[in-house]
Amino acid sequence: MAVRSSFFNSVNGDRRYKSNHFAEYFASFIANGIFPNPSNTLQVYEKTNMTVTVKPGKGWINGYFAINEYDYDLTLDNADGILNRIDRIVLRLDFNARAINLAVKKGTFASAPVAPTLQRDADANELALADVYVTKGATTIRQSNITDQRLNNTLCGVVHGTVSQVDTTTIFNQYSAWFSETTGKTESEINQWQLTVKADFDQWFASIQNILDGDVAANLAARITTLEQQLATHQAEYAQFKTATEKVLNDFESTKNLSITRSNKDSEGTFTTVTYRRKKDNSLYGTDVLSGGVAPNYTIRTIKLYDTDGITLLKTIVKTISYDSDGDWTGDV
Repeated sequence: MAVRSSFFNSVNGDRRYKSNHFAEYFASFIANGIFPNPSNTLQVYEKTNMTVTVKPGKGWINGYFAINEYDYDLTLDNADGILNRIDRIVLRLDFNARAINLAVKKGTFASAPVAPTLQRDADANELALADVYVTKGATTIRQSNITDQRLNNTLCGVVHGTVSQVDTTTIFNQYSAWFSETTGKTESEINQWQLTVKADFDQWFASIQNILDGDVAANLAARITTLEQQLATHQAEYAQFKTATEKVLNDFESTKNLSITRSNKDSEGTFTTVTYRRKKDNSLYGTDVLSGGVAPNYTIRTIKLYDTDGITLLKTIVKTISYDSDGDWTGDV
């Protein structure tokens, strides 16, 4: 039939109407959404643990009417220990169940979760009342975790055409509570940071207070002069040490210029001391001594390097020897 009309009295049963006819009629001039008066109509509140409460109120979906007469509790699944998720509290028109119910659409675990998509097809049509952010490890839901979606026209919206005004007091109060909680946390963190910075500053100031007493310029000039002298001394010592060490290393890299003597053989036939001398003048170049532990599994290797005079000790290197389960030497560090 191309043209339909309704509603008319039935004569001998020739005008029979179904619920979907009435729903179609009401949907033509009543938009989907919740009734905005009072302002907490079907609002989602924290309760205890993982439970939230949907306040009483009325809603309208595709010409079908729903009334929640009392506080309605919904329990969310437990949080994950590693990832977060967002659950969505919905008012669902279920055509198969022939009813409108309140329900929880569980979100997917993720490090950056998103709310589940609303079902709007031939089987069901859903309005989102709120999104609940379930943080990892959470054991309770707080009001700051709940995002009110009732005024979001894409997800829910308010019934219009049959009301003259919208009471937004409760919604404003919720956002005020969230703002107060968030700014309170920030203020506390700033105060803690200020205390830490002040303590660090006081400690630093105490260390330089003697410098700042009296003639500040003279004290600072004296300190700078001392530091420059110390730096010059260290630079000279470093240059001398660097030159001497480079000489020794050059000799070591050319082992053909060294004679090697092994001594202090233990009961297992292991020489515990190796002596290196320069062939050109028989001056002492270095020693390599094993110690610690029980022969032949010594635990310490001590290497000493001497300057070209064979007397001045340039460097001492102590290494820890390691063995495998068979007692074989695997290396030293």
